[in-house]
Amino acid sequence: MSQQNRSEASQLLRDLNWLPHGTKVVNVAIAGAGNMNLVERVSLDNGTSLILKRAQGWVEKYPHIPAPVGRAAVEAAFYAAVAGSSVGAKMPTHLGFDERNAANLLQDLGECTDGMTAYAGTKITDGELDAVADWAAGLHVLPLAGSIKNTLNNRAMRELNAVHIFDFPLAVDNGFDLEEITPGLQAAANVLQTDRDFIAAVQPIKALYLGDAPDGVLLHGDLYPGSWLNTSQGLFMIDPEFCWLGPREWDVGMVLAHLRLSQQPAQQSARFIRRYGQPIDRALANKVAGIEIMRRLLGVAQLPISMDCSAKITLLHEARALVLGISP
Repeated sequence: MSQQNRSEASQLLRDLNWLPHGTKVVNVAIAGAGNMNLVERVSLDNGTSLILKRAQGWVEKYPHIPAPVGRAAVEAAFYAAVAGSSVGAKMPTHLGFDERNAANLLQDLGECTDGMTAYAGTKITDGELDAVADWAAGLHVLPLAGSIKNTLNNRAMRELNAVHIFDFPLAVDNGFDLEEITPGLQAAANVLQTDRDFIAAVQPIKALYLGDAPDGVLLHGDLYPGSWLNTSQGLFMIDPEFCWLGPREWDVGMVLAHLRLSQQPAQQSARFIRRYGQPIDRALANKVAGIEIMRRLLGVAQLPISMDCSAKITLLHEARALVLGISP
């Protein structure tokens, strides 16, 4: 990180009176491999640290992709919605929000690892999976004040995300070089990109995602292993900037997709649904899962998946079956 960035973060914390009284910043460093936002760990001279998370007018990992800065306000609203609940207890404490700078200040959970190691062959333990299911179940029954629903609706982020979930991966000649990622995958992508039945089946889920559902449940929106942290206090959830109000099957389907993408044992999907414990439309959850598998293999939001082309093609066949409701 440049001296300029360190100075900017330090000055912002001072200007907003976000530094504990009498403390000084001794270091600012990137905290994790953030995709959407600039996330910095601010170390103080009293031995503690804070997390400063800022939204800029682009996707942090892909600066050529514009993104709404209003996502910072949405994230702050999410933390406000879950504050004082069992859901909020398993997230970092939210310490401040400044709209002008699109900045959120969060508790630093300390040395921890996210769930991304699952894609390299690490098993998601039963305890971790149960913690995710319990957290999602608690989130989906959380009562919401009417005044906060408009913010949590998060339309601008849904419009951005919809392009990369539903449109770009299925666009013929989208310019994305899949061959560089996995030789042989482009041919499989071309088959799916011209599959009229599959494309037609995806459209109602896209319409559901972009539609407003003021009576929907509060969703995390991006409930994959990169959004949870293993800490000394158990599993914690982070990064709710993709949250929205919609069907619980969205979060459930997302987890099911990533259990398959990370090649977890087949019985883990059933375990997650049992533990989650709320009635779901399994067909809808399967469609969400299939679309997520497809877009993670063919779209920009690639994962560090350790599988060859043959295995990815098998997953694409499974994704198609899930979306079309075809029994294996």
